[in-house]
Amino acid sequence: MSTPMSGNHQGSKRAAELEDASPRSIKRRNMEPTSTLCEDCRSLKLDAIFEEASQEFQDAREGKLQRPVNLAKNSDGTFFYIDALFFHSFKDRLSRGTSCPLCNFFRTMRIRPGLYQHYKLLAFPSSESWMWRADVLRDSPAWEDLKDTVFLAVVPDHEMLPLTGHVDQWMMKDVPRTGVIYRLEADEERNPDGDILARPKELRSEANVALAKEWLDACRAYHGSACGGRGKHEPVTRGFRLIDCTADPPKVQTQPWGTKYAALSYVWGTSDADREDWSKTVLDAVAVTKEMGLQYIWVDRLCINQADNNEKAYLISRMTTIYEEAELTIVAAAGSGAGHGLPGVRSTLRSRQPKYVLDSGSTLLSSLRDPRYDILESDYWTRGWTYQEGVLSNRRLVFTQSQIYWECRNMAAQESMAIPLLHQPSDGEDSDEAVMADFMITGVFKGDAYSGGFMSDRRENLIMEDNEYRIDYGFPRYLEATTHAQLRGLNEHIRAYSKRRLTHDSDALPAFMGITGMYKRSSDLLLLQGLPLWLGKIAGVHSGAHITFGFTVSAWHHRTGQHSMFVSESCRRRPHLPSWSWAGWTGAAVSWRALPNNEHCAQMADFVELPFQQHAIDLERRRLLWAADVFLHSPGQRADALRLQDPLSGNRLRLDHEERTLIGLNNPLILKYFTRKHQADKEWTAEQDGTSSTIHMTIYIFRGQPWDAWNYRHVLLYFTSPDVPDFYETVHTQRPEEEEVEDESGAVARAPETVDWTHDQVHGKYHWFEERAYLNHVHAGSVVVPRGQEMAPVNVVAAVPVRNRPFDWNCQHFVCEGLQEFVEWDLFAGVL
Repeated sequence: MSTPMSGNHQGSKRAAELEDASPRSIKRRNMEPTSTLCEDCRSLKLDAIFEEASQEFQDAREGKLQRPVNLAKNSDGTFFYIDALFFHSFKDRLSRGTSCPLCNFFRTMRIRPGLYQHYKLLAFPSSESWMWRADVLRDSPAWEDLKDTVFLAVVPDHEMLPLTGHVDQWMMKDVPRTGVIYRLEADEERNPDGDILARPKELRSEANVALAKEWLDACRAYHGSACGGRGKHEPVTRGFRLIDCTADPPKVQTQPWGTKYAALSYVWGTSDADREDWSKTVLDAVAVTKEMGLQYIWVDRLCINQADNNEKAYLISRMTTIYEEAELTIVAAAGSGAGHGLPGVRSTLRSRQPKYVLDSGSTLLSSLRDPRYDILESDYWTRGWTYQEGVLSNRRLVFTQSQIYWECRNMAAQESMAIPLLHQPSDGEDSDEAVMADFMITGVFKGDAYSGGFMSDRRENLIMEDNEYRIDYGFPRYLEATTHAQLRGLNEHIRAYSKRRLTHDSDALPAFMGITGMYKRSSDLLLLQGLPLWLGKIAGVHSGAHITFGFTVSAWHHRTGQHSMFVSESCRRRPHLPSWSWAGWTGAAVSWRALPNNEHCAQMADFVELPFQQHAIDLERRRLLWAADVFLHSPGQRADALRLQDPLSGNRLRLDHEERTLIGLNNPLILKYFTRKHQADKEWTAEQDGTSSTIHMTIYIFRGQPWDAWNYRHVLLYFTSPDVPDFYETVHTQRPEEEEVEDESGAVARAPETVDWTHDQVHGKYHWFEERAYLNHVHAGSVVVPRGQEMAPVNVVAAVPVRNRPFDWNCQHFVCEGLQEFVEWDLFAGVL
């Protein structure tokens, strides 16, 4: 097996392709075409299409030709790219029945089926798929040695788009949900060169557990303590039982703590087959455990005495330990219950991989849909108890309906794609621990740092919208997140967990207890009835429990859709839990948005990291922080009420908070508006008369044109308002493409003295952070304008002249000059 090894890439470690278990020497044999084709498909020269596309993309890589990279906009406001290669228009034949097998193959590969009638066939380089962050990949030392490949995608033939055009979000959202088309040549080895960026694998009907064993071996060898059991937990002292997989039949045995074992994470289900103790899923998992080289597996239904409530409660409280200490967790993400089984194991069938054999003997193969989406859309992902099981596990082998998927703390891989698992040192050049390279897509089972991938610890990263799933790249170091990233992680874990279903309301917090355990290493971070509080001092003076309780209890609401309006959706009460906690309700997802529309975690981190004030009297004079006078007490124990304003309240909460479910308030104030300001003092403001509107400005940063030294990054200003729900405006400027700084040979051409740029405005809401070229964004400030004049700040920026500019002037100057206008214009003296 090829493994990560030291190389000459500035200390990077690269893991070559983990090999398929089939013999390397087997060549693909020439085969007859699958069946008679329709006239249109007979005219398709698919081998030639792959060859032509490969050559053109290679020429572009070598600088022999230039591909258009700008984002364009058509008359209906749709944003699109024109960087693909067009090869065929299917017209409407994929939308109607046909006996042509090639048409039917392409039909299975359509994105957005049922929404469009006309489709077309486009070619792309693999490096521009959703699986890599292309800008980081191409800046990495590994890029020079990697051979890019070509895939085809069947996308809508939108009448408003040019033939080479594709809507900006198709590649990041829709194509992964369907998969793409690769070619395996007739004489191609089943195990491709490890330097090839991406190739498909032709799957068998049986799951390739031998490949999974190689993933496990590589993880053990190169990921250090990140993925192995840390051994820092207190031992499970009672009720620890395991299934002996080598026994025939397998049997449950009491074992000493420290015995190596796998764990099973699955949905119990409700059918008669699901209720069987030795269900199909359990027996399939026993077989996989043996193939993975382990003797024992832990299965909750069989290894916990369900009739002993005390033992059951104890073992539930030790879920963090049980799943973190498992060598491997087998995840059953197919079917709706334990009676379904693990697809591809023993007699459990799995979905076939779409393919078509060409006349040449080459095979068109589907990459299959990204298994991450199989997991996200599975019944497994909807159940409450499986949430912490998946998150807490260090290594996961997931069985979807069509393939297996691996995700540990430092690496992700899938059975259907042969991809070099490129690694880099996780902590400096001399680190013994390797992690998958930052330009490779990360997983779906998030740790203490939830979003952002390798950039999760960067304070400047603000998340403007709550998404079902956000594609990130790189793996953050597990349990080493910054305070800011931890707070964001808690917010997002709560949001994701709150969408899940529980059979018993009493499980609402117990099924989340393991997630809470990830954050116990920070003694100042506490979950009070599910709400994150900071117990340390704020500014060296204020009680953190007092300030952050008031802030946190006001910052959550239930919202399954967009959160532009702060109106909670209808939910059902869980009466045994307090109404002031999200856990006291069920029926909709939790959104963590502090008014007007900012991340709760970002503002709470501002409180926590507020500089120490030497003079408390100065802090009070400036009225920097305020919260209602809050008392917490247990039912019937009002005399023992804990005043959060008390400087020692944090210490008491650490020791005694489980039963404090009732609150009392002195001198409450209804707060309507709060604005976060960077590198400045914070202040509370309330809008009293409704005569003004606040306009927020966000700068979005994108990859520019690589050949243009003056436009290597592109920026724009996005305007929103919490007071006008439908107010969304974008202003930016673009330089004409013909004003290049290099000629065709790559030599620097004589630059003109001045350049005419053009304005561009976009009216309406737009998810700029989901663009393929997106890099980052930052809050630029806010302005207050009279109600009805919300377009005034937009017009200020749009009025910045862009014609006859010096050649080295660019869109960044445009934004800076626009912001400067706000400072100099008296009407906007209130810039925050």
